[in-house]
Amino acid sequence: MKKVALLVNSLGNGGGEKIVSTIVNELSKTNQVEVILLENKIFYEIDENTKLTILNLKIQNQSNLLKFLLIPVFAWKLAKYVKTYHIDIVNSHLYRANYINVLAKIFGAKHKIIIVNHGDPFQYKKKGLLGKINLFLIKNLYHKSNLVITISKIMRKRILKIVPQAKIEVINNPYDINITKDFSRKNINFAFNKNKKYLICMGRLIKLKRFVDIIIAVSKLDENIELIILGDGIERKNLEKIAKNYRVNNRIHFTGNVKNPFAYLKKSDIFILSSESEGFPNSIIEALVCNLPIVSSDCISGPREILAPSSNINIQLKDSIEIAEYGILFPVGDVEKLVESINLLLENEKLCNQYIEKGQIRVNDFSVEKIVKKYREVFELE
Repeated sequence: MKKVALLVNSLGNGGGEKIVSTIVNELSKTNQVEVILLENKIFYEIDENTKLTILNLKIQNQSNLLKFLLIPVFAWKLAKYVKTYHIDIVNSHLYRANYINVLAKIFGAKHKIIIVNHGDPFQYKKKGLLGKINLFLIKNLYHKSNLVITISKIMRKRILKIVPQAKIEVINNPYDINITKDFSRKNINFAFNKNKKYLICMGRLIKLKRFVDIIIAVSKLDENIELIILGDGIERKNLEKIAKNYRVNNRIHFTGNVKNPFAYLKKSDIFILSSESEGFPNSIIEALVCNLPIVSSDCISGPREILAPSSNINIQLKDSIEIAEYGILFPVGDVEKLVESINLLLENEKLCNQYIEKGQIRVNDFSVEKIVKKYREVFELE
């Protein structure tokens, strides 16, 4: 039996981290795997019988620059761990963990390297020195892995533009549909008003997610429309200020990070994703599971592949909305088209119900059982 370890920066509150916990918990039902963390941050729980190792150097609140400078040190520690415990495969998730995984082999480890690319590498073209360092590492390390897994088809194309020699397989993110539905039925401490309609969005409060577009859109909608924002981040104070400037602060609810977002989703009316870039947006699938119609920006990558799977994945909307098979797409950053999309669903109950019904079928394509079966095949556990 092969010894498989999943390597990730942490199990903190993030999309990639959540996917790792989902994969691990499903794999552990039939196989013995372990988890290696770079940092001692745990938000998502893993099976109690799964071995958990932390390579943490006990340096708190590391800056992004320091994290990069410590990559060779972590790679050396990982190489030593792999050799000591005879790990056959290390499956890493998120950029820093991926770099460390490849470097560990360069430092003498003999394991098979399988890396998962969760984000759009092209985002780093806008991020100065650290962006250039990331692009350099992707270009010079990814092709040394045995396999790169991308979580969407368009992401595969974008990685190949940077690393044309990489061996790539597409495996979408997995979702535990039954657990999501169970949690969606639980009570939460939030007073929904039956006379109002609730838009909802969630994620890290960072500029990339463009929550500001949704806040401005709310200012252009009827006063009985309110917005719930699940999540926290460095942009929160700025977003609260913008809500106040647009005089909608009494209609915007900032919840911070919550353990059970699904109950909020279940009781809301429309889910909105406004990002300018995604890897494969977990929130869209989770909203579909919770019976919500979706309005999403047509960003790279993921939304189009989820909501309009039969369309040309190279298309990106510029000046119109698209009433797709499983939701509505609008151009990134176009607040007027976002408002148009929301109003279309608010005024068309039949369309909403069609999306809710179709969504329940669509989510089965991303069930944890189907997706983790593909991971078992890649890990040669079947």
